[in-house]
Amino acid sequence: MQYGLALFRSWSKAIESASNLQESTGKKIQDEIRSIFDVELKNTLQKTDFSKSLSDLVGSFTELALVGYHDKLYRYLETMIRNYDNSIEPIRDSINRTPSEIIPMKAKFEVHHYKTDSPQKFKTPILVVGSLINRHYILDLLPERSVIRYFQQLGFDVYATDWRMPTIKDENMSLASYAHDYLENAVDKVEEITGSRNVTLFGYCWGGILSLIYTALHPENVKNLILHATPADFGKSPTILESWIKDLDVKKFVKTFGNIPSSFLNIAFILRNPLEAALKYQFYFGQPRSTREIMQFFAVESWLYDSVPIIGKVFEQIINDIYKKNLLIQNKMMLGENIVDLKKITMPVLNIVGTNDDLVSAESSRSITDVVSSKDKKTLEFPIGHVGLCISKTAHKKLWPEVGKWLREHSS
Repeated sequence: MQYGLALFRSWSKAIESASNLQESTGKKIQDEIRSIFDVELKNTLQKTDFSKSLSDLVGSFTELALVGYHDKLYRYLETMIRNYDNSIEPIRDSINRTPSEIIPMKAKFEVHHYKTDSPQKFKTPILVVGSLINRHYILDLLPERSVIRYFQQLGFDVYATDWRMPTIKDENMSLASYAHDYLENAVDKVEEITGSRNVTLFGYCWGGILSLIYTALHPENVKNLILHATPADFGKSPTILESWIKDLDVKKFVKTFGNIPSSFLNIAFILRNPLEAALKYQFYFGQPRSTREIMQFFAVESWLYDSVPIIGKVFEQIINDIYKKNLLIQNKMMLGENIVDLKKITMPVLNIVGTNDDLVSAESSRSITDVVSSKDKKTLEFPIGHVGLCISKTAHKKLWPEVGKWLREHSS
């Protein structure tokens, strides 16, 4: 009810404000309405009382799930989806993707080694660390908008983690296991294959969190650290999702469902701006589009809803320690028996920030550059959103050449 009232009030405010425009075209009024609605809705959804109400709603749903055995049903369905996902994955990962060799690891994840005909100019390989929320292929969505292919064209040997689909058996795995059993083993394997003493670590979103943690604990294995839309400091202005999640009883939710359902994540993404989600097809196809543009649109759409469950204990620690207590940026976060001290990061660091990112606030990412001890560190800010940083035409024309220039200067 409160969410519906927030939508209605925001829309009414937008209509009222736009009606005052004089001598404006229909499109200008339409754009003005959307802009005012976005601002009004964002302000409403970030208010403490609304976040608390939403948290109470999730808490009630959790209680209801226990009574109706929905938690057990979810676990059963999750196992079925896992089996289905394994059967279609080889087909999906071959369409429009850069050809890769799959390197099986001891734990339940894989490393992709991307094949290329481009001559290798640099000895230090790049290991891309994907997010835990969405699939890794956003950085290799289509050939003409592929960050992976761009790195190859520069002359780099490129690898990437694929965390795969977690199951019931993984729900108690810790963040320490991700850092050691997963990422540490991936780095070791890449170094073994290439003969390099270290790697350039490229972390995207929550993969950037893992990269920060690993690099702080094992700086000797990382030649360069590149962070891409990485959340770290939650003492600054939060996004809508960051505001909501601080009031969520994460421990209770994880205890009930084990792993965090991907459907829960997708709904949360939609609710941060439901008007945009509902009308994006109308707005996008309201003007002529080329076949290539349509292919890209649906490629992004399929990726957006290709979320995977997040391992429960990992989600719980990231939310409680990083989002709520803000321990990572303060160098107070514990991983097992070790303190994650970002001041131990001394190698060259490139921090890529989207100033229009509504999933990871620019303020949350900017602080990383200030906290690490590296003398050679740079923040690259670009006026675009979370996904646009990866696949937009503008980003590939202006942003990624800057990243490539930095990489060439810091690689051997």
